[in-house]
Amino acid sequence: MTRVFGYLPLFCYACGVRFNRFFGTIAALCFFALPLFAQEADVPHDDAVNAALVVSRIKVSGLKKTRQSYMQSVLDKYRGIPVAELDLNDVEITLRNQGLFSDITVNCGTDESGYGTLFVTVTEKISFLPVPFAMYASGTGFMGGLVVMDTNAFGVKDTYLVGGVFSSSRQMAIMAFSKPSLALTKPGFSVSGSFAHRGNKVHDGNDSLALAYRTIGGGAEISLTDKLTEHTNASVGLRYDYTNISLDDDFSAYQDDLKTYHAFSVNTAWGARFPQLNEWFLSTKSVRVAARATFFDSGTWAQSADVQVSVQQNLPVRRLRMVAQGAGHYSHGAPVSLWASQSTVGTTIMPDKFVSQKMLGVNAGLEFAVAKTKFATFSVYGLYEQFFGEDFDGDHMLNLGYSAGAKMYLAKISLPAVAVGFSHNVSQNNLKFSVAVGIGF
Repeated sequence: MTRVFGYLPLFCYACGVRFNRFFGTIAALCFFALPLFAQEADVPHDDAVNAALVVSRIKVSGLKKTRQSYMQSVLDKYRGIPVAELDLNDVEITLRNQGLFSDITVNCGTDESGYGTLFVTVTEKISFLPVPFAMYASGTGFMGGLVVMDTNAFGVKDTYLVGGVFSSSRQMAIMAFSKPSLALTKPGFSVSGSFAHRGNKVHDGNDSLALAYRTIGGGAEISLTDKLTEHTNASVGLRYDYTNISLDDDFSAYQDDLKTYHAFSVNTAWGARFPQLNEWFLSTKSVRVAARATFFDSGTWAQSADVQVSVQQNLPVRRLRMVAQGAGHYSHGAPVSLWASQSTVGTTIMPDKFVSQKMLGVNAGLEFAVAKTKFATFSVYGLYEQFFGEDFDGDHMLNLGYSAGAKMYLAKISLPAVAVGFSHNVSQNNLKFSVAVGIGF
């Protein structure tokens, strides 16, 4: 679901002026006169000087964990831009996109040597901490766990995560590490692995039990990522999985379809993201396309493709924004254990244990920022949802419904704190409720 953040207004302070010795007397008079006319600024202002200056230096203060060299590389694209033409709102969006800072102040002007300078002051969020979490959904029951993570490892926005997830039907250990791509010439990468024991129950579109089986196994993946342009990125990855499958006695008829397997898969993805900022929301418009080919040790193979378009649009009522998403998933040749859940297409109205090979999902609605304090941001949302897909038996179905809820994000921590929501499938007359504290998977 969408994240909600509040943002501070931006202020651009006036720039200073250097005087040569010829005008020394005038400069002295100005020194005494300036306090009478000075505006709220760090340095005096002169449009003519600004017009001739370009940003040649970037000064970032307030850093505690983040490396200065990393921030210089993030903001390097603003060097050479005339001070008078620098879009401070764009600078703040760039910094907000890092997800590392709770408070950001951006100014432009000249430094003590007279060079055009971009001044940035930040307050860092807490990035390293152990996170206990718990979730409850009316369709799946309770689940909890503990994750130790750092979203700014080594001060360069590397991310690592190690932890476990536990419930009555699932025990899973997970680990992941990622290094972001900063530019086309500086690709990033990610590695991840997991091992799990699960009791799986598959429900059809009417929420009736269609299949039950148990799995034990694990997998590992490595991916290369590249930032193609300011707003686009791409990735390619290789994954290995081993899954041992045992069917419940009542479903032995599916033993030819569900067998223990080793599999290698190749995946690729492309995405574009365009952010928009106001004092309440960092909203984005995004597109993502992904494809995967999986090769099994039995000599068979499967393929899948996903597409997603998301729009978050700030509205004239500053606390309000429109949110909408459309997504599709297609797979062929995959065993049921690899079918996708409805979250792949962004809907919540279908049964929690429902999976499908082919589906389309659409949701659209509004999100309202209720309050923003020094410690947290609160929002409520309401969405219309529509799901079209293939049921377990191959029949096609259309379901309509709506969802609503509330979220709270802590300002000083890069994680969601509390989320509460419900969804109503009007077509099936089915109501679901969920609550999460900490993080979710």
